Amino acid sequence: MTMQRALLATAILIAAGAPAVHAQADLRAIWGSGPSDIWVVGDRPVALHYDGQAWNEVPLGVPLNGANLNAVWGSGPRDIFAVGDNGTILHYDGTRWARQNAPTSNELVAVAGRSATEVYALAQSTDDRMPPMLLRYDGRTWTGSLLTVPFRANGMAIAGADVVVAGYVYQDPNPNERRQVGVLARMSAGRWTMTGWDGRAMTDPVVGSGGWTGLSVAGAAMLLYGQRDDGTSVMALSTGGGFAALPPAASAMTNTRIERVVLVGDATPVALYDGPGFARFTGGRWAAVSGMPNIQAMMMQGMMAAQQAQQAPRGQRPSAPTPAQQQQQQQAMAMQQMMANPMMMAARMAAFDMSNAKAAWGVSSADFYVVTSQGRVAHITGDDATVAYDASCADPMSAGMNPICQMIMMNQQQHH
Repeated sequence: MTMQRALLATAILIAAGAPAVHAQADLRAIWGSGPSDIWVVGDRPVALHYDGQAWNEVPLGVPLNGANLNAVWGSGPRDIFAVGDNGTILHYDGTRWARQNAPTSNELVAVAGRSATEVYALAQSTDDRMPPMLLRYDGRTWTGSLLTVPFRANGMAIAGADVVVAGYVYQDPNPNERRQVGVLARMSAGRWTMTGWDGRAMTDPVVGSGGWTGLSVAGAAMLLYGQRDDGTSVMALSTGGGFAALPPAASAMTNTRIERVVLVGDATPVALYDGPGFARFTGGRWAAVSGMPNIQAMMMQGMMAAQQAQQAPRGQRPSAPTPAQQQQQQQAMAMQQMMANPMMMAARMAAFDMSNAKAAWGVSSADFYVVTSQGRVAHITGDDATVAYDASCADPMSAGMNPICQMIMMNQQQHH
């Protein structure tokens, strides 16, 4: 195992020094109608599309004066909305992007809807003393209306027949104390109701327990994510009734900080860390997944497969491999390639690096994508991860020397 350990150590060092992507390529949000129709938006501004085979940048074609894009949603492949700074709203009709008029110049932080004629966007209030604005699109024009209670709104989603908005407000219980109180506003049948804060006092100890910076909805499940006053992470989950606090995800992985917690398509909470790996909340606990054990397991499987091949009797015709044996053989070949090229092993490790993760989307906790502010899209399948897109690979001069770009090209060739 001496050689394997040396190669693994080399790969980790290379991964730590992997070329950094351009700051202008920061990615902020991801949404998909299915595995072969996924959109990512971010700074510069930029819009990326995945068609099931490759990621490509789609030119916006409209001047945005440096406004960044913060959120994306669509009712289908030919009806995509992206929103961002300075009241920016873009619409994609399947051929090109066009700008739409917004009733506000405030930053738009979320967009979601039910159909092409019922789309909502959230305009963030300038501070917690101003009410946020909910925008609605009826298929022709956007209109806006202020919520009934002032608070700092950070997330918006569709939950059944309702629209929900999450954020926080500051409470001053005495002259020397200031506390964050979580707010969840719900619009049902045209009327707003507030949980956590009613404009005067905390009304729910769970919803009011943190300053909510994230909101995810999947089916009947709703997850709130944020921070307490001391900076520690706090989460609350509802599966159709009231909210219950989730245990700290930091317990699943030491010496790491949580960047985001989201619900993926099967309503599983997934925690994204500021280092290699992620964790899923299943069976009432957080289970961590990281790159190191994954690569070590592949190394062991590759060695076992090689030993089994050597132990086969000479002259004996090998029987047809089972599907499990075929998978082992494929993993062994991949492992041999990486062991022969530590740069490729570095790219494999880099796929687990979700530093500054901004958002995640996927059909399940075994198949989801993560976007980062480093211009990277990682694809997680089961306990494995690969870099699906890296902004630095757009430069042909540097792509040839970048192991991450080489891995992306290899994966695309396998798809074709």
